[in-house]
Amino acid sequence: MIWRDHIFQIAFLLLTNAATAPGTAAAQDRDAFLAQQTKNCAGCALAGMSLARRDLAGADLSGADLRGAVFSRTILRGAKLSGANLAGVSLKRRDLTGADLSGANLAGATLHRAILRGANLSGANLTDANLNVAVLTAAKLERASLVQALLFQVDAGGADFRGAKLGGVLMGSARLIGAVLDDADLTFADLWEARLTNASLRQATLTEANLHGVSLLRADLRAVNAERAIFVAATMRNANLSGAVLKGADLFQADLVEADLSGADLRDARLAAAKLFNANQADAKFGGAIMPDNTVHP
Repeated sequence: MIWRDHIFQIAFLLLTNAATAPGTAAAQDRDAFLAQQTKNCAGCALAGMSLARRDLAGADLSGADLRGAVFSRTILRGAKLSGANLAGVSLKRRDLTGADLSGANLAGATLHRAILRGANLSGANLTDANLNVAVLTAAKLERASLVQALLFQVDAGGADFRGAKLGGVLMGSARLIGAVLDDADLTFADLWEARLTNASLRQATLTEANLHGVSLLRADLRAVNAERAIFVAATMRNANLSGAVLKGADLFQADLVEADLSGADLRDARLAAAKLFNANQADAKFGGAIMPDNTVHP
């Protein structure tokens, strides 16, 4: 009986240690982090904590709860914040160059003028976030949610938005030269006078989007769905719109010189005063469209 009781005591101690060790370790990591003895605190509960003026370059804060945390003058270059909860935090003007924010929750966060050059934001939640005038050059935003986010005058040249959700986003005057937006959802997006030269929007959804005065010079818009979208005064020279759906779209005064419109659906579109010189119109559908000379196509 004694040996049996001894075995039960050992088993109980092992189970107790297994249950408490992770929590104890986490608490120790958190205490050491708050005491500034370490930069790393993966998975830590840091909501509401002040991290002002700390050098957290390259720090591992993946999975941490950082809601309400203060980041005033905090250095975050190359920080690992994947899966972290940063909902509603202010990262205004913070330098997050090369940071890993994949899968992070940044809903409602303020990233006004933040530097996110080369940052990984794939799968991140940026719904309602403020990224006005932010730098996102060469950033990764595949499958990220930016629904109704603010990206006015954002510099996202070469950024990857493949499969991103951009419904209702405000991207007026955005710089998206060479950006990739294949399969992205830009329904009701406002891209007023945005620069999308050499950008790729293959199979993107632009239904009822506003692209007034946008530059789509040499852009790849193959099989894009842009029903009822506004392309008034848009520059689309040499753009590839083969197989695009542009039913009911407004292309008043659009420059489509040498554009590829083969197989495009332009039924009921407005092409009044549009420039179609040398455009490839093979198999394009123009039924009911208002043509450049103001006649209605039969």
